Amino acid sequence: MTRLVRGLILLSALLIALPVFADYIPDPTTPRSDIPKEYQWKASHIYASLEAWEADLAKVEALVPDLAAYEGRLGESASTLYEFITKTEDAVQTLYGLYRYTGNLADVDMANAEYQQLQGRVGFLWQNFGAAVSFSDPEFLALPDGTIDGFLAQKNELKIYEQYFNNILRMKAHTLSKAEEGILSMTGQVRGVPNDVSSKLRNVDMKFPNIVNEMGESVPLTLAGFSKYRASKSYNVRKQATDAFFNTFRQYENTLAATLDGVVKSHLMTMKLRNYDSCLEASLTGDDISPATYNMLIETINNNLERTLHKYVALRKKVMGLDGPVTFPNLYNSMLEGMKDNYSYDECRQLLTEGLKPLGKEYVELIKTGTDPANGWIDIYPNKNKRTGAYSSGLVAKDVHPFVLHNYNNTLDAVFTTAHEFGHALHSYYSANEQPFVYSSYTTFLAEIASTCNESILLNYMLKKEKDDVKKLGLLNKRMENIRLTIFRQTLFAEFELRFHEFAEKNNTLTAEFLNGLYADLITKYYGPDFEMGENDEVEWA
Repeated sequence: MTRLVRGLILLSALLIALPVFADYIPDPTTPRSDIPKEYQWKASHIYASLEAWEADLAKVEALVPDLAAYEGRLGESASTLYEFITKTEDAVQTLYGLYRYTGNLADVDMANAEYQQLQGRVGFLWQNFGAAVSFSDPEFLALPDGTIDGFLAQKNELKIYEQYFNNILRMKAHTLSKAEEGILSMTGQVRGVPNDVSSKLRNVDMKFPNIVNEMGESVPLTLAGFSKYRASKSYNVRKQATDAFFNTFRQYENTLAATLDGVVKSHLMTMKLRNYDSCLEASLTGDDISPATYNMLIETINNNLERTLHKYVALRKKVMGLDGPVTFPNLYNSMLEGMKDNYSYDECRQLLTEGLKPLGKEYVELIKTGTDPANGWIDIYPNKNKRTGAYSSGLVAKDVHPFVLHNYNNTLDAVFTTAHEFGHALHSYYSANEQPFVYSSYTTFLAEIASTCNESILLNYMLKKEKDDVKKLGLLNKRMENIRLTIFRQTLFAEFELRFHEFAEKNNTLTAEFLNGLYADLITKYYGPDFEMGENDEVEWA
């Protein structure tokens, strides 16, 4: 991202008036066409029109055979090598923009066939591009000793890629022949099918029954709306939402188990073809992480459950005055009454602007800019057929800001989700601005640092500002929930993922029965003797 663009983004935070969102009531059943334009992100910041997108798509399509023609020439000279690398980088950056543009269209309307077609075209182009350049790593590794070092010494512009070449050398044991790499690169579209099927089923085709809300009104339950109802002040609403949600997933458990089994079979193929000892090793080696690190996390958490998460569940039971064990409908709500439970998006923006001041003036100005939908970074509210949850995408074209997909529902959790996702967004922003493109991405093991840091700083600010003891206790409750969700629940997921991969590595098929049993055992272990599972809670993995 150029310094000029960076300056203009900061300036826009000062010049654009803040929109007013205090009166908007989010509804996940609202058609996309009824969501006010001022609440939507702007895909036009990537491409002004579909015609412009088509033009760049055609350019990359034309570049694919040009890149393939470098096969056998990478050891020719330092200049030839530099040409290939820079042309490849330019193509990748354009592909990021092509993909993000279609993602911005498709993720907010997942039932739209036209958008699915556009995404498919980018997917095929990625696959063809990958096949065209798949010869490069095997060819680098086959060059005579000292060739790359000699090129680095001859051409100053190549020196920036030294770590890039070192990383290729590090992966030598898991790099296949040119022909094998070419074949493997052509499997990308097929290997993505199980995930696409699962996503369409959950976000579009799956329908949930109505429940009765706090006002006594019959309202539809949705995937996006579940998080709000599971944290309702009313136990009856929480119980209805939980039962309806898991009962519905129970009806599709075999289909979702089959899609997960398809994903894992793809992982098994990678493990075997690339000579890894396990799917875990295959997943971590690219980031230079030892499997021992992953296992140490799980072991450490397991060894301390009795004096941490088990005690927290017991505390919930005590504070809420429950006669029996804690159940899922009593797990996500505040333990205390009297907490503020409605935060408009305006209030959210104000909290982030004030709360994140310790990160500096420039950072806060970027928060103002990014969270203001007039600037096109964020898609705020839920709508029918929109992808659930929230994410930040830094995979965009040159000089284009990150994008944040949200399903803001006016809750305190939504406030912290906003802080979280803009931690990711600004991590991407600064990384793109301060690092060469070849090193601008970051690993999963670094990704959550900026996001959870934002949440922690914001909560510190809210605790310091709050004078009411009950509300302060409620914020401390929020802090404990953040710890439960970020450390313990994510580790539970990590252990679940590890165990079903280990099961599959022994030539077993993942079935709903196996996954339900494994997940139930982990929930029982992690949450302890004061927690009791409901009839269908075990299907939460789905």
